[in-house]
Amino acid sequence: MAQTYLLTTPDGEEVHVESSQAGETITTASGKTVEVPTLRELKKLPLVEKEEAPVRRDWSVGQSILFVVGLLLLIGCSVSSVFLYRITPLESLDKAREVPIELIEGDVEQWTMKDTLSFWAFASSGHALSDMRGNASGDRYVLGVYESRQTFLTLSVAGVVLGLILMGSAFALPGTRRS
Repeated sequence: MAQTYLLTTPDGEEVHVESSQAGETITTASGKTVEVPTLRELKKLPLVEKEEAPVRRDWSVGQSILFVVGLLLLIGCSVSSVFLYRITPLESLDKAREVPIELIEGDVEQWTMKDTLSFWAFASSGHALSDMRGNASGDRYVLGVYESRQTFLTLSVAGVVLGLILMGSAFALPGTRRS
């Protein structure tokens, strides 16, 4: 590789010359002809440092995979988060856990005769126990559905965050060098 030197002409113009041009006559940018000194004289001149162009990089296959997986996670989990939140707002889980206080703390001594008779009619029927169990299992089912939806909502939000992290890491990783 030939060295490049900085040659100053008698009128002050600076010209870059290579060692392979030693002893030749060259034309400067201003149109003047200048004789390049011999190689021995060129070596006394200051060297010109070549400016290196920034290295351009292409995306690697790994970066592409990270970006696509992150984008799919981001889109899929965002859609599912919005859907799950719209059908199961977080407040509805708290409402599902609420039990009417009058069912727990009812005072039998303060019931009217009509309340007592209606309860007796209900309790003495053959299907009272199965009705109470049926309602309880239905309530447990609804509560279970709400809790599982909240879990999936939390996982969807975590998926959105993970998707953003994967997409960001695709940009942070170095790609392959261009030739």
